[in-house]
Amino acid sequence: EKAEKGDTVMATSTRLFQGRVVADSDRKKGESLLASTPVVVLSAILGRTPTLEEYRYAVKGIKLTQFAPPKSSITAKPGHLLTY
Repeated sequence: EKAEKGDTVMATSTRLFQGRVVADSDRKKGESLLASTPVVVLSAILGRTPTLEEYRYAVKGIKLTQFAPPKSSITAKPGHLLTY
């Protein structure tokens, strides 16, 4: 799915080469910006790029460089084995 011509797109994907995600319009060059997951999520919530202060407030207390999956094993079953 592509954005409208001339839009600015923020994504976590590194495959943002020119024209792949957003094309240029007659008035504005399309932009594809690479950002961290927290910045992309916060931008989606705000509808714009967050300020540095907003970003710091949003991630306060989250150790972004020390994330690890839970130590206990995951016990979820595949969807076709679930009972309701």
